[in-house]
Amino acid sequence: MLTSDLLQFVNRGGVAYPTFLKGQREAWAEKVLEVITAHLQKRRGELQDALKVLEGDSPDYRLVRALAHLALEKADFTIMAPIEPEILRREAFTQAAGTGHGPRAVGVIVRELAARYELAAEVIPEMLYADLPENQILVSLPELTPKMLVERYNLAQAQGLLYYANQLVITAHRNVPGEYRRLFHRIKFYGLMYAVEGNLDDGYRVYVDGPASILRQNQKYGVKMAAFLPALLNISKWELEANLFVKGKSARYTVTSDAPLVSHYPKPPEFDSLLEASFVERWNKLKTPWSLEREVEIIDLKGTVFVPDFAVRHPDSRVAHVEIVGFWHPDYLRRKFDKVKRAGMKNLILAVSDRLKVTDDHLEGVPGPVIFFKGKVDPKAVLETVETMEGE
Repeated sequence: MLTSDLLQFVNRGGVAYPTFLKGQREAWAEKVLEVITAHLQKRRGELQDALKVLEGDSPDYRLVRALAHLALEKADFTIMAPIEPEILRREAFTQAAGTGHGPRAVGVIVRELAARYELAAEVIPEMLYADLPENQILVSLPELTPKMLVERYNLAQAQGLLYYANQLVITAHRNVPGEYRRLFHRIKFYGLMYAVEGNLDDGYRVYVDGPASILRQNQKYGVKMAAFLPALLNISKWELEANLFVKGKSARYTVTSDAPLVSHYPKPPEFDSLLEASFVERWNKLKTPWSLEREVEIIDLKGTVFVPDFAVRHPDSRVAHVEIVGFWHPDYLRRKFDKVKRAGMKNLILAVSDRLKVTDDHLEGVPGPVIFFKGKVDPKAVLETVETMEGE
């Protein structure tokens, strides 16, 4: 992401808008990458000097500085020295303490160090400080095209406004099958606190909140909110509204899934496990009016959520849910059964692997039916259970 001094945005009538790179200004992404490429195997200090020259040629120094900052996040610098510079310095200073610091003494020290480490004397002065940042060598280039760098820049500007957020409200719409669980997984991953309201038909509103709103402006928490945005871009249909307090003024900020932003985070897999993928594949071969949908219901458990793996839906609007329990770790089982019991869903079918050491204590208080499976979940067994539940 970008530092706050490299953010560019406008505040019109209490609404904040990030400034995106477009038109002729996009050409500066290519120029920045050309300068970086030309300095492969050269010192960082030389590259920084060249980028400063490019800043002077540009219409906005912050533009070049921001592009370079983002590009160099994907580059590698290293210390090019066969001997650790700190060791050389320690030996050089120790010898200097006994022989003095004059030109003749320095020459003696350099020759002695060169002889000891079997190096050319002329490389010793450079190696003494090869570990300083400006002396580190660029050894790999960022794997970015100019187009990718423009996308990263625009995303970073959109993220940057969230540094100043004290609350986010995310509306996740009904047509987001299979992605609710990932949404909440990423919210938890970035340590964000939240509350949920809404329903399956109208969509869910997720209130992301924290110290920034209950105490004072806390930019560390805002940075977590900003880091969450690229993960949100991998969800298919949503709206985000943020309350900002920036430069002494309040502002509203809105981003939607239709925004021209591209996430650089990898797209999550379609299924969380091979068990789920196999179940869907086998279900699709059934001839039944019941359709199978992934993760379309959110159950708010006050502090966490429960998102069943699947919904089984009939055309007449009847719905049952399926949760597959196939992971063996004791803590996982404890948390899973605790969530199922707290959710209190009588129309939830629990499909449990018979390889697990599930006891009566685990199942006590589970409100819905439980079926066991060997190896793979049998969709016919699930369908029979759904029809039994319907009959009851």
